[in-house]
Amino acid sequence: MVKDEIQNMRKNNMRIFPIYAKISTDYLFYYTIDFLFLTQIKNISAADVVLASSIKSLFGIFLQIPANVIVEFLGRKNSIILGNILNCLYMVMFMMCGGLFDLTLAKFVSSLAKSIKEIAEPSLLNASIPPSKYKSNIFAKINAKANSGYYMIGAISRMIAGLLFAINGYLPIICSIIVLIIVSVMSMCFIEPVKKQNKSNEISIKKQITDIEEGFKFVMKSERLKALILSAALIVSLLDILLNYQTSLLQDVKVPASIIGFLAAVISLTSSYASKKQEDFHNKFRNKSLLIIALMASIGATTAGIMGLKAEKIPVLVIIILLSYVVQRFAHGMYYTIINRYFRNFTNKDIDTKIFAVKNLFINLTSAIMGIMASFLLDKMSTAYCMIIVGVTFTILYILMGKYMKTRVGLKPEEYSEEERKYDELKINI
Repeated sequence: MVKDEIQNMRKNNMRIFPIYAKISTDYLFYYTIDFLFLTQIKNISAADVVLASSIKSLFGIFLQIPANVIVEFLGRKNSIILGNILNCLYMVMFMMCGGLFDLTLAKFVSSLAKSIKEIAEPSLLNASIPPSKYKSNIFAKINAKANSGYYMIGAISRMIAGLLFAINGYLPIICSIIVLIIVSVMSMCFIEPVKKQNKSNEISIKKQITDIEEGFKFVMKSERLKALILSAALIVSLLDILLNYQTSLLQDVKVPASIIGFLAAVISLTSSYASKKQEDFHNKFRNKSLLIIALMASIGATTAGIMGLKAEKIPVLVIIILLSYVVQRFAHGMYYTIINRYFRNFTNKDIDTKIFAVKNLFINLTSAIMGIMASFLLDKMSTAYCMIIVGVTFTILYILMGKYMKTRVGLKPEEYSEEERKYDELKINI
């Protein structure tokens, strides 16, 4: 691209991305209601719902290479469009599912969409920001603006979804499909930031496997990336488990479905606040940021579980459960706002998609294993006991994780080795 085209591309993408991401970061009119829809409308057990979420993560392991091939073949923009169209298909399949098998097929489509979008979206934004020493901050601020808006809109959508669900369980899902169609149209407005040098050459699967292998080898040599991937995998595993556990616990203590939707909406505002404060949070805790986020989620889960043991008989304990949910949602909002900031440091367009693919591979593997264990627990005991076991287990894992990360993440650029900064744009441009 010539200079004017590059400038136009950057202005266009950086202007559209935060608006697009506010309604495309995840499904609207869906979370909280999805659990109620499956357990109350479709009569699928809570354990099977958690198991389906774990199977989705399992699919994500095997779909990383196909997803990366798709992104490299179609480009970042077209891949995002495809991912959004697949999300529309998923929501239709979700609405029509009749049991665990149908739900599993739907989760496959959702996992493919997520795998594609998680590689294409951050790399499109990364490639659209001009190289400078402020690029990391710009990337983080755009993500923070997008995530804050998403959590705000998400809170409103949960509130509306709860009311709609009380009228008809299918209405929130229909609203979600409408939003996904809008998102698909919006994604067509991006400009591809990385043009292929030779459009006549087909990208072979073998070449893409080789490229991912290159990214995998680079990650294995990087102590910083290994520590980040470990923390990301463990944190996402707990956050994914809690998405279903939180709703299940409120059901167990006899909170009505319409009230659950309203409470979920109010609590989601915490994530919006967390996104806005990501810069202050990062500046205050630096290389301890991820550890603090992790412990907030695990200790919050433990507290909720303990209170849940007696909450049905002592209703006032529900307030403490909700306060612990607020802490967990703060951790959720903060994590998803700052994590890609850490991963895109010291990267350029030659390695960023490969690093995101390797990261997603390990996250899905860990989430699948942990999720299957969480499903097994929920099939054997009440949600309250499950949350206590999961919360305590992850707290121990996070403490060990913090010790491992201490000397590997959050150092000054000059403190990292030449290998660590092999793809650093600033280093290359100097």
